[in-house]
Amino acid sequence: MTAPFADFALPSLVQSAALLVSSGFIVAFLFAIRPPINQRLVLSFLPWMIAGSVLHVFYQIGEIFQVRIYPPDVAPLFGAPAVYLTTFVGMGIVWIMSTIIVPSSQLRKRVPQYLSATGLGVAIPLVALVFWQGLDPAVSPMEPLWPMLGLLLSLVFTAVVYFGIGAWRTYILARAKYVGGLVIFAHMFDAVTTAIGVDVLDAGERSAIPRAILDFSSGLPTADLLGSGWLFVIFKTFLASAIVIYFSRGIKDNETSTNLLFAFVAALGFGPATHNFFLFILSP
Repeated sequence: MTAPFADFALPSLVQSAALLVSSGFIVAFLFAIRPPINQRLVLSFLPWMIAGSVLHVFYQIGEIFQVRIYPPDVAPLFGAPAVYLTTFVGMGIVWIMSTIIVPSSQLRKRVPQYLSATGLGVAIPLVALVFWQGLDPAVSPMEPLWPMLGLLLSLVFTAVVYFGIGAWRTYILARAKYVGGLVIFAHMFDAVTTAIGVDVLDAGERSAIPRAILDFSSGLPTADLLGSGWLFVIFKTFLASAIVIYFSRGIKDNETSTNLLFAFVAALGFGPATHNFFLFILSP
């Protein structure tokens, strides 16, 4: 299998400056209008995370198979880590426009609906294109078995861990609700797909900390029996659970900042996990 984890590629100085300025403008504008940030809004970010991941998958498919998917002038905007900012700029524009248009009495309900709907409108065609791309003779046959198994295992492990936390401290689930489960699932999904990629599909890892954990695990006596990814799964599960347990206490008193934190932490796991999922399907 072709290793799907390519090196980070930065855009040109002009493109990087444009991304940073655009992102800074959106952050400043959002800070000025201060839209409500509840758990529904955090969930509405998910389709945009999927869209960004798929856009990066197309970029890597172009690199792996040496085909032109994006015009050369804009292709670097969809590499890592630039694709995060590219996606944020698109989502931020919709977020700002919907916040301005929606009556203030309906912001908490309507803005998440609009953000979700537009995100799905972007993500669904992109996901369809992934599978259509998989029919290309240069890419096919697609291999969905291991990615789908990784998704199912992640859902099961997340339910076990999150409800286990709830059995230990019920108030954590009562406070964290959806965003707590999202954080744990995002990092569980990332860890499980990474473990499958490394131990089953012969993929590499480009991030320093995960690579160090995987290298350490591969040197343990358990490597022949369990592989090297199991320790990374445990590490990510513990880290995500600790974040949810510790910061859930601030959701009521500091709703905006805590939900933003959970959204950011979830994006750090869900984005790479979704990228792994689709790229493994297209990289037999």
